[in-house]
Amino acid sequence: MSSNEMRVAVEEAGFQLNNQLSQIIVARYSDMENLVLDFDNFVSCLIRLEAIFKMFYALPKDGDGFIELGLNQWLTLVMG
Repeated sequence: MSSNEMRVAVEEAGFQLNNQLSQIIVARYSDMENLVLDFDNFVSCLIRLEAIFKMFYALPKDGDGFIELGLNQWLTLVMG
């Protein structure tokens, strides 16, 4: 799928992403020559997004929508 199709599919899956994050996802999961995502990479992307969103909502917040992470929590999140 093209990067535009990916954005629509991600939104239909329930994720609202800004342009910067969409560009990061395309850079990480697509074929860099033509910016096309194959099915396997798209599924991997959705699984990763779901895990990250679940982790975010499970972390303690102080009511303003921001979380505070220690180094080990951050490393676990980005390396997982």
